[in-house]
Amino acid sequence: MSDWHTIPNASDHLKWYQNKGQMELNFFLSIIFIGMVLNGYDGSLVSGLQASEAWQADLDYPDGVRLGLLNAVGNIAGLVVGPLITYIDETHGRRWGIRFYGVTILIGSVIGTIAGVSGASGYGLFVAGRAIIGLGLASFLMTSLIVVQEITHPRNRETVAASWNSYYILGSVIAAWVNFGCVGYITTSWSWRIPYIIQVPFALYILIAVQFVPETPRFLLAKGREEEAFAFLVKYHGNGDVQDPLVLFEFEEIKRTIREEQAAKAQKWSRILRSRSNRHRLGLAALMTFCTNMSGSSIIYFYYTTVFNLVGITGAATQTGISAGLSVFTWFCQIGAVYTGKFVGRRKIVLWVWPALLVSLVGLAVAGAEFAKAEDGNKSAGIATVALVWIYLGSFNFSNPVIYSYPAEVQTFSMRSKGLLVWNTVSQLTGAYVVWVDAIALNAIGWKYYIVYMPLVIIQWILVYFFMVETKGYTLEEIAIAFDGKNRSDFDVSILPAVEQYNGQADDAKDGDDGGDRDAK
Repeated sequence: MSDWHTIPNASDHLKWYQNKGQMELNFFLSIIFIGMVLNGYDGSLVSGLQASEAWQADLDYPDGVRLGLLNAVGNIAGLVVGPLITYIDETHGRRWGIRFYGVTILIGSVIGTIAGVSGASGYGLFVAGRAIIGLGLASFLMTSLIVVQEITHPRNRETVAASWNSYYILGSVIAAWVNFGCVGYITTSWSWRIPYIIQVPFALYILIAVQFVPETPRFLLAKGREEEAFAFLVKYHGNGDVQDPLVLFEFEEIKRTIREEQAAKAQKWSRILRSRSNRHRLGLAALMTFCTNMSGSSIIYFYYTTVFNLVGITGAATQTGISAGLSVFTWFCQIGAVYTGKFVGRRKIVLWVWPALLVSLVGLAVAGAEFAKAEDGNKSAGIATVALVWIYLGSFNFSNPVIYSYPAEVQTFSMRSKGLLVWNTVSQLTGAYVVWVDAIALNAIGWKYYIVYMPLVIIQWILVYFFMVETKGYTLEEIAIAFDGKNRSDFDVSILPAVEQYNGQADDAKDGDDGGDRDAK
């Protein structure tokens, strides 16, 4: 692995307000992060709306299978759209998935908002709106994970990619407080229609702003558009300096990597599945979403009203108030994890968190059992449940920066879209399963359902211990070394050849009228 951290770069000596290229790049990243805020807002909205009596009445009181389908239909739609978005991302560019997301959120929110009005089917229209939103959400998640990894400056790529999911929590914070204000204190149908229609301006902004986001330099190089790729790196990673040493090194490393992958036809499924290290990468993408969806978090995220009802905590204002405070707490947990990961890496964080999840699930089961066997309920069990929910979600969110950034990070360029397809497929299948089955199981067996997730959490910890690869400190291209070792000597790029090769070309580029007719071949 090259010591790329020591290569000089414009960002090393400029104040943040002097580095105009980095500021513009941060604006592009902010569009993606606003998309994640919207994702978190939408993903947390429905669980809060369940506390609204008006929402229940307008949708004919969905419960059990009907409530499960309402939450699962977005995952089912996302499963269907995955292969199409993979093809588009690889063929036509990384931005189309984000555009599609803006359109579907816009349409789905409008359809959902009119559910239950005079003469319109409440449950049917709301489910249809959730399905449309699910199509765009899967497209956005797959695409934005790739874009964040591929356009970010190498100096802060790990931190920015890790912070990606924290914006989901920020969106859930907004949703929780909007629900608290509307569902908790408005009794008419506007108690849930106002929170739902708030999504529309977010969607419009994303749909317009994404037009200004450039293609990633890696995609440009893969399509033979080397001049554009170099110009991107110069402008956004080198603040306009065509002789910036880190930009020259980065361009050479990315170009060599993509050329070698293309020569080996590394983008073909037959080649991907033939390689043990590539199968390992795909397996880790699946493992991360298995850890996300099958560890019990879905119970609390989607059915926290049911969780609190099981221990006697009722009332819309009380439930939404607890959720609002919890969302703020989990956001701080994610921000703390982003900076902790810079020092301890990815693997240790997951290995630390999962035992806390297991202990929390055991505690929730005990508290639920104590409340159930008491004739007049058990106030202590209710207090314990609230505390354990906070401990569980705080711990779980401490792992999320790793779990969500890792699947895209460990893939090579040629298989990144396909790796995210595997991630999306497993995510949508397991997501649809848990949100549907959770509703039915909680209705049928109550607190005993926590026990189902306990062995799964143990299995996940074992799989992470034996198979998760640490990637801290590598560039995106050099992560291949962590999987393939020194057999991938072509990635062990030395600094000087890259810099020397492009110094002469950069001089020519600087002298040219339009940035130079630079031959990078």
